[in-house]
Amino acid sequence: MTDRCAHESFGGNIVKCGTLYLVPTPLGNHDDLSPRARSILESVDYIAAEDTRRAARLLSAAGIGNELISYYEQNAEEKDEQILGDLLWNAKSVAVISDAGTPCISDPGAGLVQKAIERNIKVVSLPGPSAILTALSASGLDPSRFVFLGFIPPKGRKRDDFMTGMAQEKLTVVFFESPHRLSRTLTDLEKLGLGERRLTIARELTKEYEEFLYLDVMSALRYYETVEPRGEFTLVLEGINAFERRTDTKLEEVSDETMKDLLHQLLAEGVRTKQAARILSQASGIEQRHLYDLALEIEEVGIDLD
Repeated sequence: MTDRCAHESFGGNIVKCGTLYLVPTPLGNHDDLSPRARSILESVDYIAAEDTRRAARLLSAAGIGNELISYYEQNAEEKDEQILGDLLWNAKSVAVISDAGTPCISDPGAGLVQKAIERNIKVVSLPGPSAILTALSASGLDPSRFVFLGFIPPKGRKRDDFMTGMAQEKLTVVFFESPHRLSRTLTDLEKLGLGERRLTIARELTKEYEEFLYLDVMSALRYYETVEPRGEFTLVLEGINAFERRTDTKLEEVSDETMKDLLHQLLAEGVRTKQAARILSQASGIEQRHLYDLALEIEEVGIDLD
């Protein structure tokens, strides 16, 4: 593979393709725009921006005058073809930027990069601002191995499955949340038995009112009962491995059959299904939804509960 693709134009000339640049932009503080990022944003043929109004303010503050096109999730597939055509056939160079931070990470651009690579178009990714790493490095939680989960689904089974998976994650978890759903998310984490897990809440990163809160899930939930969540949130949650090392309370593995026996006893005593699952979840640390599903299996097969 060569550094850049080349093809013969209709006039018989060999034309090299342009370059696709992925340019991180400041999370909030305009001074975080690097000299290299500034230079590329000035020199490319145009800039594909997730929010052109926000991008225009950034470029104006940096003294950069360049063409902007709108490039966001809903129009990405259509714009991909336009950008790829300019890169491939018109030898234009294009920069992709998101609202803030590094493109393609929970932002548009990943599909475009894949298509560019398939066409042997050169892709250059600049290092720069990242809410994920900024929050993680100052979280006080284990940064050696972590998972990034993006935004939590707002509702339905997708949200339930997401929350369950996050609760069972062994490594440090980094995720985003909106202010109007933050309290609900903290409530869900507490219900899943994570009340004692350490949680670092990073708010308004690099901005004037930047704030780091070092709490646990329970304390965070109580805090936001009296304080209205505002701004942009990046959260870092302690994983199971670190929690167990810190508390030295690793739970023994318990088979489903053993849990079914215990559930059967509770159900036979007249305890309702949901309540039985909750009681055993609190006692064992096993996720309540899983125990509830086991209880439903007992009822479906018609085991005598008398």
